[in-house]
Amino acid sequence: MAYWLEYESRDTPIHKGVQTLTKLVVFGCIGLLAGLWWDPRYQLLLVIPAILLIRASKLPLGWFKVVALAIVTSLYPVTLTAIGQTNPNLFKVLDKTWATTPIAVVTLPIAGRVGLTYGSIMWMLAAELRTLVVASYAFVFIYTTSMAELTDTLLTLKVPRPVIFVVSIAYKLIPQLQRVVDHILSAQRLRGWTLRYSNPVKIVRRAMPLMKPLMRRAAMLTEQITIATEIRAFGTGKPTPTRPLKLNRIDYIIMGITIVLTLIGLYGLAFHNAGLL
Repeated sequence: MAYWLEYESRDTPIHKGVQTLTKLVVFGCIGLLAGLWWDPRYQLLLVIPAILLIRASKLPLGWFKVVALAIVTSLYPVTLTAIGQTNPNLFKVLDKTWATTPIAVVTLPIAGRVGLTYGSIMWMLAAELRTLVVASYAFVFIYTTSMAELTDTLLTLKVPRPVIFVVSIAYKLIPQLQRVVDHILSAQRLRGWTLRYSNPVKIVRRAMPLMKPLMRRAAMLTEQITIATEIRAFGTGKPTPTRPLKLNRIDYIIMGITIVLTLIGLYGLAFHNAGLL
């Protein structure tokens, strides 16, 4: 099974039937709408196709453990931002009276009226759904697109070579670091090492046998990447893609529908406040 954020070759329609450029267009449009929409009901429209893509690509659901952790850890700053949204003028679409109906609101001497309202709750839901939506589409893209396919597509699109290099390194770095961590953890556990303590001071002290070899291996990995780059003479010539970009009929259909729907969403947002609270 693939590590987190690692491509795995599988015989699925998303792996074999959809070109990388099509995936880039679809996920770019989805990310644009997800970033502009603040109504959780509109965000849910993006969750439905994400679920279908996850099932079609057979994405490991274990990848979403990190997303769940991110959502939980972001609750505190998101809530701090939401409790300040009690001004009726902040809401463009929702009924101002309903949106500012207090759930738990207090008036402070300096901050003024702060707390949770129906409108701020909807804003919080949209913020957390955005994390889920963006992560879902990014996971599907990474899991179904190899580094070679992505590099060839970026070269065909005339993307600057430094950008392609950074993307290629990032594509491989995280899975490789995960393997390093797994190997270190296995070796330390064989020596009786454990990190299961309730005392945070003990956890920090016991983490040293993990951090020291990890830092050494990370430095070695960086040196290996540098040497590999020098061997391939990166930056000294004009690289060419190893395969031409060939789009099928289904690719044109998917990109056409995606672009049209995105333009409709942007038009509704710009002229009718569709997607706003």
